[in-house]
Amino acid sequence: MSTSDSETSIYEQLIGLIKNISEDKQIKLLEMLKQWDEQGNRGFDRKSCLIAVDYSSQDRFFRDFIQNIGAGGVFIETREDFTTGQEIGLTFSIPNSQIPFRISGEITRTSSRGVAVKFLKVTSYQEEILNALVDKM
Repeated sequence: MSTSDSETSIYEQLIGLIKNISEDKQIKLLEMLKQWDEQGNRGFDRKSCLIAVDYSSQDRFFRDFIQNIGAGGVFIETREDFTTGQEIGLTFSIPNSQIPFRISGEITRTSSRGVAVKFLKVTSYQEEILNALVDKM
């Protein structure tokens, strides 16, 4: 059996299984696959947390909570509508630091739970701080 035959067989099996589950389960499966794909595309691990964050985009300001964080980005729980590719500025507190941590990011994924944000233009100093924060969690 060639590689393309086995891929087709797996594909057909998946389609058959998906067709036979309820629409609610199909939606859950889609969300799981999107999260799995996003995790595979990350260059950094993330750790669960609950950190208050102030952020802004297009002259609008928001306050929500970071649900997970890594040296490359965060997931912010929010009910606000954003689009993939939208740039935002984030400000949050690092434990044991008096100085607010500021960084820019780009929304890479949206869901009903919130937005995944990839940090942009991370300096070596910022990366050092983020790595230390994640290591302590």
